[in-house]
Amino acid sequence: MIQFYRKALMTLVVVVSLLTSWFDSHAVTGRHPTGVNVNANGVTSVLITFQNLQPGELPTGAFWCGDVTATGVVVGTNPCVPGTLLGNLPAQYDISQLGRQINPVDPMVPGTDLPGANPGTNPGTNPRNLTDVMSIPVAVIRRAYQEAQRGNSSEFYYVRQFTLNGVNTYVTVTCRMAGGGARTPLSLTRVDLDFVDNDSREPILFINQGDTLPAFTTQLAFNGAGVLKGRWEIVTPGQTEPTPFDLLTEASLQPEDRGLQKRYLLVSRFQKMLAPTGKITIAGPDPRLLPTQQPGLYRVLFRVEATTDVESLSDTSNGILQGGAVAGFPMPTLRYFVGTRDQFVRQVNYPPVELTLPRHKRHLNIDRVIFQWRDLFAAPQVAVYQIEFYDKVSKKLVGQALIKPGIEQYRVAKNLQNKLTNTVLWRIRALDADGNQLSESNLREITLAKTQ
Repeated sequence: MIQFYRKALMTLVVVVSLLTSWFDSHAVTGRHPTGVNVNANGVTSVLITFQNLQPGELPTGAFWCGDVTATGVVVGTNPCVPGTLLGNLPAQYDISQLGRQINPVDPMVPGTDLPGANPGTNPGTNPRNLTDVMSIPVAVIRRAYQEAQRGNSSEFYYVRQFTLNGVNTYVTVTCRMAGGGARTPLSLTRVDLDFVDNDSREPILFINQGDTLPAFTTQLAFNGAGVLKGRWEIVTPGQTEPTPFDLLTEASLQPEDRGLQKRYLLVSRFQKMLAPTGKITIAGPDPRLLPTQQPGLYRVLFRVEATTDVESLSDTSNGILQGGAVAGFPMPTLRYFVGTRDQFVRQVNYPPVELTLPRHKRHLNIDRVIFQWRDLFAAPQVAVYQIEFYDKVSKKLVGQALIKPGIEQYRVAKNLQNKLTNTVLWRIRALDADGNQLSESNLREITLAKTQ
């Protein structure tokens, strides 16, 4: 009998241990905010942090329900009451980001103070959160409004689904319909950039070299109220294009990624107080500040920084995250091309020639320097490359040479060396059989000297 009770006790211990580990495996512990005011007459975007996910736990869906059987964290059973589903989160609206666990800074271990360094799993690491931008489509808010008109509750629910080891966990956020005014989180719902005198919208404005651009504005639709601040930046010809990640507002990013977006040439900054009116027009920078000397395609960027808004704060369980000026989409860009339409067509078909060596503003011996670039292998119309050297002060052409396609380097000929023993600008042009330019590189500066 004693042996029987001993085996039964051991079995019970094993079962309890398994159940404990099963429940512990679902570590998503909550969300913040737990409830938000949303615009009953339009799109709403809100920053939400889902806290303390287990390693391997992944988000697998998001939807809205008119009613739920339970709120908070629900394990195993979908809390959405049958027949009350309002809609699913469209894929193009899902810009959620799964955070990385970061070990505390260890002065004895190089690199632990860098973003994303040394992912950890011990209890001392930062929590692994999901930073989510809940963007409610108009169709969902319309259905929720119609249900409220029928006498049902004006509240509805955003439900995030997570999966770990085949088990689903559902986390709910309460959405309270309001007017989109001051008690609603500050968010951008629509952004339009355009030139003031542009009667018909064109994707690209063409302008002559050296001319001044016309004035342009940004028209915003938004929810909430508060301070909107940011900066105007410009992508010049030859620079790496911004990705959709780079064009998100700062408030739409998880903490680990803030500050990691590519930065470009700063034109000016802006700061505006947004009253709860829902719309505003912001003037662009002084057009005289925008470059038009170098031919090529430019992009003007509207960069929005995160601001402190009481209604937009999100608790990450490791600090408070600013969510003011969140948006569920990348910011649009304004493009202009310095040159003619024919030049633009050629540039689109033939990318700029990429220079490799020597690097910008180097001081080198003219007997040893080798100029290098990347051949346009995918452009069979290129008949010859032309390397050009310009005096830095006068900008006059002081030397040039022709190189066959397939060759990616040039050593200065003896008859040119005396002309180039100073600071010069150099570039590579790709020409067709008729001498027409198909592509060119940026200008680089180099100082050359002879061996004494």
